[in-house]
Amino acid sequence: MSYTDRGDHEANQGDIFAGVRFEGFEMDGMITAHDCVCDKFLAPRTSLTAEAQDSFVVAVAPVHPVSELTGDRSAHVRRHAMPRYFYLEAADGRDELVADLYLEQPVRFIDLLRCHRIASLSDATRARLWQQFMRLRLGEDYMKFLKELVDAS
Repeated sequence: MSYTDRGDHEANQGDIFAGVRFEGFEMDGMITAHDCVCDKFLAPRTSLTAEAQDSFVVAVAPVHPVSELTGDRSAHVRRHAMPRYFYLEAADGRDELVADLYLEQPVRFIDLLRCHRIASLSDATRARLWQQFMRLRLGEDYMKFLKELVDAS
């Protein structure tokens, strides 16, 4: 199951919101920032000033239906062959979606919280998102890279 109910939290990594205002365009977006970043705003240990709240940003990736991809990209995405795109299978009445991790950008958190949350990723899918980040940033052989780090320590 790709999605879960996280109605008891205001915002977490993997939450998808409708109508997010990115730089230059508006579309659905998924929080890619870690939960602890969100918590610095939502449940800070030290109160944030009004100015700090107004300027607080979190990383968000645009989300759109797989059907909007061109050429043979949709087939590659379904095989998890393009680290740029985080694939979400059709589930719970939702179409197949992709989060475009290359287009991730900072979004003011107070603006994001005004948007309607339309879905939250399950824990298993969030774990797959973390793997996707490693694959994207460290390359296809990220497991070999991580093993080399462990062996070297």
